[in-house]
Amino acid sequence: MILIATSLVACGGNALPPGSTNQNYGKATSASSPRVTQDIPKKPQVSATGSATSMATEPAASSTGTAKSKSPRITVAIPPVPFKSIKAETLMGLSEDAVEQKIGEPEMTRGEGPARVWQYRSDDCSFDAFFFPAAEGQKRKMTHMLARKRKSADKISVQDCLDQVVKARATLKNKG
Repeated sequence: MILIATSLVACGGNALPPGSTNQNYGKATSASSPRVTQDIPKKPQVSATGSATSMATEPAASSTGTAKSKSPRITVAIPPVPFKSIKAETLMGLSEDAVEQKIGEPEMTRGEGPARVWQYRSDDCSFDAFFFPAAEGQKRKMTHMLARKRKSADKISVQDCLDQVVKARATLKNKG
């Protein structure tokens, strides 16, 4: 029993009960931007004769026996990926080609008679766009949108989900 209590204290008391799933595993828990720390390279010193002398590049050993860099270190915040919000109402009545130009290629499409349903996803939600022709033989236009959470029954607005989809796609585009 003491071992279990010690284990819970060691992990900060955040242990999940048996059979539970940690839905936040691997996700950032801080609302702040990610940070990167790196060494700042030193500039070569210039002697009185005008010739450049290189700085020692060997790290100096500290009293603990570990090497310390002689260069100062800097920590900088990585700015979030900018994205341009697309107002959901501006998509209504657009053709499939126009929607694809604004949001990109859907992850999934399905046909139901003359109708088409396109699905876009973020980590948190699914955004469905419904296209119907106004009359037989005409191009399909977006007539309806639907958004839902992927991992819960909680509600999400169409605009919030669309923003998440656009932001996720901007992040992937900047990484690739």
